[in-house]
Amino acid sequence: MRDCEKYKGLLMGLIDGELTPEETSEINAHLIKCAECREEYEQLRETAVKIETISFEEPSDAVLKKLWKSPYSRWTRHSALFLVFAGWLALVVYGLAEILRRGDEPVFPKVAIAAIIFGFIILLFSVIRERIHTYKSDPYKEVRR
Repeated sequence: MRDCEKYKGLLMGLIDGELTPEETSEINAHLIKCAECREEYEQLRETAVKIETISFEEPSDAVLKKLWKSPYSRWTRHSALFLVFAGWLALVVYGLAEILRRGDEPVFPKVAIAAIIFGFIILLFSVIRERIHTYKSDPYKEVRR
């Protein structure tokens, strides 16, 4: 039926109670007449009931604190930061070496690449300096995670 597509889009709204009274009465009237939509509605309702019974237990604060303070977690964070920074630094050194080594390339790409690299370095150091400066007066530094 051509109207079925319109009503199939509203079935979950009916199950969740999100439809207006007019839409609810309209779709209920359609469900009385249409066996295919009624069957789909029943399947969706069964699925919704099953989903409602699924529970997810949040980890307790003690578990999260233990995980956060575990040596493995700290090691992972520190090694990841080190690898990202070391990789970036290696690329910068390689890029600068290539720029200086090749003399036959135009000047504009060299200047543009150098500007990007130095701009990133300046930005990185300004963020680090800002973070060090604000850490001294950070009202939340006493908050324990």
